[in-house]
Amino acid sequence: MINRLYLILLLSSSLLANPSLATSFAPAIAKDEDLDALFSLTLEQLLQVKVTSSSGVEESLIDAPAAMLIISAKQIEQRGYHNINEILVDLPGFDVINYGGSANSAAYQRGYRTPFTTRTLFMIDGRVENNLWSQQVLLHRQYPINMISRIEVLYGPASVKYGANAFLGVINLITKKGAQLEEGTSELSVKGEIGSWNSKGVSISALGHHGDFSYDVSARIFSSEEEDLSDRWGFLSNDLYSDEKIWGPILSLSNDGTLFGKYTDNSDDWGVFAKFKYKNITIGYDQWEIDNGSGAQNPADKGQNNEDWIRSNHQAFIDHKWHPNSQLTVNSSLNYRYNRIWGNWTEAEPDWNPGMSEFSYVSTTNWNSTNDALEAKQDIDYQLSDNFRLLSGWRVKRSDLTKAYDIPGYWNAYSSTVPSDTPGPYDLGAGIFHSSDDDYTFLSKPLSTVPSDNRVQFNDKGVYGSLIYDAYPWRLNLGLRYDDNDIWGASTNPRLAAIYKFNEGETAIKLVYGEAFQEPPAQQLYGGWSGRQANPDLKPEQAKNLELILMHKTQHWLHDMSLYYAKYTNVVRESAINDAERDSRGFEYRGQFEYDNLLSGKKVITGHLFYTYAHTESNQSYDHDQGQWYAQSTTLGDISPHKVNLLINIPLSAVFNLNIKANYLHRTRLYSRNPLTEQNIKVGSRMIFDCAISYQHAQWQFSFKAMNIFDSEVFAPGIGEANSGNDFSNRSLGYFNSLTPQPGRSLWLAAEYNF
Repeated sequence: MINRLYLILLLSSSLLANPSLATSFAPAIAKDEDLDALFSLTLEQLLQVKVTSSSGVEESLIDAPAAMLIISAKQIEQRGYHNINEILVDLPGFDVINYGGSANSAAYQRGYRTPFTTRTLFMIDGRVENNLWSQQVLLHRQYPINMISRIEVLYGPASVKYGANAFLGVINLITKKGAQLEEGTSELSVKGEIGSWNSKGVSISALGHHGDFSYDVSARIFSSEEEDLSDRWGFLSNDLYSDEKIWGPILSLSNDGTLFGKYTDNSDDWGVFAKFKYKNITIGYDQWEIDNGSGAQNPADKGQNNEDWIRSNHQAFIDHKWHPNSQLTVNSSLNYRYNRIWGNWTEAEPDWNPGMSEFSYVSTTNWNSTNDALEAKQDIDYQLSDNFRLLSGWRVKRSDLTKAYDIPGYWNAYSSTVPSDTPGPYDLGAGIFHSSDDDYTFLSKPLSTVPSDNRVQFNDKGVYGSLIYDAYPWRLNLGLRYDDNDIWGASTNPRLAAIYKFNEGETAIKLVYGEAFQEPPAQQLYGGWSGRQANPDLKPEQAKNLELILMHKTQHWLHDMSLYYAKYTNVVRESAINDAERDSRGFEYRGQFEYDNLLSGKKVITGHLFYTYAHTESNQSYDHDQGQWYAQSTTLGDISPHKVNLLINIPLSAVFNLNIKANYLHRTRLYSRNPLTEQNIKVGSRMIFDCAISYQHAQWQFSFKAMNIFDSEVFAPGIGEANSGNDFSNRSLGYFNSLTPQPGRSLWLAAEYNF
């Protein structure tokens, strides 16, 4: 980690030292006018701020054919956010479970519970970040917060513009651009942070604009020992992690210098993001890596959480913008992505032989998945007339993905280094030993690249068209997209929107209908081994969403409301089967306000009040006696039916700012698969308070943040199959904890200097 930090600091210092790149660093207050406006938006300006995530072109928030929410850089700064996951917790329409494991958190948008976060498309400047193999959104601490200009959150299907996997919505991080600075100026921001659980991080962001050339480079490094939750849930107990009957010879082994046998959940994340623009050509490269333990994901009698779940992303791209006249703009892009998922997993499978249930078949194995894709696409924007605008585009994508995890010695799974049929000491696989053994001697690792005999190659092709009619007070959108995939076939998805504006654009009503599809991930198509089901015949999930949106601005409030109904078919739960349907209905209120502030002159008091109602019915229920699903309608579970997000921001003076927020989640039914449903156990109502105080003077900014101020010990539902049960006097029933203890109080201090 020290070497990475040194490289990041060296990068920033070289930018300062090179006169061709850093001839005139300006103070932070000398930002371009557009950024200044976004930092201090009034409610009226907010309605007219330009967004890009809905249609792919700039349009005002009131004209966007979707429910959307914007989080500005100033709001990120005021609230003391350190990572993207903290932002999602405060948003309407999201249920977030912090479990600190392989993906850190699970965020379910609009009541659609999945094993992990896979049905929301996460992007940076319109470039997809979801993992190629699993389609997961991995929101750890690899993204530098100070590189963000704003975040656009779109609710509802958006396949016409984005194709596959914009199923429930889109989160698009819009980064600060050097080209937006005044010509001949540069900026450098350095931010350091420390916090509870020995957490520390450094972020750097450098921007520059010099003639036809501009650049924006950002980097972050973060590490933490994470919170010890071993005393919060029985199946995380250190007594289980260190039980010799369960773990036997595994307890003499270690990972990253720490012996197995106690709750250990270290994190080590970093990322570098760079773009260089010359005239109409932009070249960019992003790379990040996250390395985390299993946190509270698995019971301590099934898996040691002192492990390495490592995910990396490499992305290189070149964009070209052609603007031959005022009517036509053509954006062309070539993008290459490489993802790798690897690490180690330490397991104790209960011995099924008579009288041996206290013992286990144990293993500590290494695993790997490597994936890459090359994509070419083009978007065309043509202004046909004063009232008509045509948007169209195409894409071609070639993917080369892993089929099954490469796991030498693990229950006869695929292996690149050890024959899969190697029996091992118990004829269960080369790496499967018993907790009664004196030693564990299997240490084989897979190759760093998955071999060709365990890979699949396929092509995606997509084309779309969208026509916009705009003549006050009406704005109409009609879009259609066709996609074709070598594996799962073709999908056609429309999007229709009608917007009517009242009162000089201060009030609008929108009616939106959209469809989308979620492609089956290679992880479920092919990623099978003993214990994981695979199904190469999986079909895409389908979504149909009808939504009524009302926006109305008064003197002090911007009211934004959505009433929606969604129908989902071909649903895939945690098993690789298209055998379920879901019906979701909900209401979201996104209220933002501003009032005069008697304490600090012109700076107003701002805030928001968000309310979410969500209810999802599934046509499948789980029979715990039979251990199988059957056709019967039930509430999906794990989704709080009522959520309230309240925030108030009070500028105390010209230099001090106070931000207070509270998040309330109502009593929540559990997922049908969860054994606790048979006991009629629910997750109790919970409210968490956070507070941030910031001080800004000249180029310096300091912030102090307290999360979960009152140290409330609350639980969230379990993730995945959530099948451990709660009988702590016996072995757990499954590999995922049924309830997840949420983080306790944490304190954070950050300092930022802007050159």
